[in-house]
Amino acid sequence: MKLKKFKNRQEALEKLLSILDIRAADDMVVISINKNGNFYAREIAMKGGLLEGDFLFIEEIKSPQNKETSLAAISETKDYILIDELIDAFEITDDYVFNEAERVYEEKILQNIYQFRGGESIISLQNRNVLLVDEGANTGLTLLCAIKSCISKKAASINVAIPVIAKDTARVIEKLVDNTYFVYKIEDFVDTDFYFKEK
Repeated sequence: MKLKKFKNRQEALEKLLSILDIRAADDMVVISINKNGNFYAREIAMKGGLLEGDFLFIEEIKSPQNKETSLAAISETKDYILIDELIDAFEITDDYVFNEAERVYEEKILQNIYQFRGGESIISLQNRNVLLVDEGANTGLTLLCAIKSCISKKAASINVAIPVIAKDTARVIEKLVDNTYFVYKIEDFVDTDFYFKEK
């Protein structure tokens, strides 16, 4: 089985478009949930003749002991996902997690909202069919946070399009959303860049 799944982003996009049925949903809003997802979200919106799209800003909250380990994620809608097992394993207090979430929100998310949207909120998702787009998903932490935000914003349907995703994460996501479009589900996921020959 070949490890490199895509030559480059263009090939990943073409394979994603080949399985994506964006015409199945009316009033679709394309939402990128990661900077790497912007390319796919823009191209999908253009190919589908869709006029609306946006970026949902999400930041991960790192462990104080290991800055590579994510304990939680918070979105610009102030929805968050916690990984309780890691928080317990590292013996991290609730105070730390929520204080850090507030800091990340103030320092990173608000800065992005002002820089990229002039301080405006994300476009309304209420009663809209949302397509969440990213380049890859390993743990699914950012994706789960995005889904929670869409639920809190009362989206009519939530759909997910990602070229490459960890198989275990795919199973969880498939139970939570209306439609999923995954080109490859990987058993032992390394990281997203690993599956591209060129980036």
